[in-house]
Amino acid sequence: MKTVREAIALVGLVFTVALVAEFYTRLPERLATHFNAAGEANGFGGRSSLWVLVGVAALLYGLLTAINFLPPVMISLRALGPERRRVIWTSVLSMVGWVKAEMVLVFAYLCVAIVRSGMGIELGAERAFLPVMMAVTGVTCGFYLAKIFGLLQRSDAV
Repeated sequence: MKTVREAIALVGLVFTVALVAEFYTRLPERLATHFNAAGEANGFGGRSSLWVLVGVAALLYGLLTAINFLPPVMISLRALGPERRRVIWTSVLSMVGWVKAEMVLVFAYLCVAIVRSGMGIELGAERAFLPVMMAVTGVTCGFYLAKIFGLLQRSDAV
């Protein structure tokens, strides 16, 4: 599964960069850069703001990838055996990996919505974007946090 989520995140980032690079010169100087909860454009800025989105997506990708290379640090009120610590840390890394993939796709979608708006194809983002994004990320975090807290609560000394 790690390979799948890493591929999703990387493809999303590459897609975002390619999209902005491809359409940048064809876009008007002033673009919709913010959308309200209904998906309507309510903030405008220069087209260079697309590169800011790409930069934030790349920074997020890099920082969330770097977590894989940090030493595991866990603070628990009860003693944890090395195997349980490993399983918990693996779950933490899985959660971070999926959230990374989801957030990169969020930035990719925002760039698509801004480009489409700038090209006159659509005037905003999909109305369902915000609730769907929040639900997907919430379910991911909820699933892994429940798993992690379940592992912390087990009484065996694994």
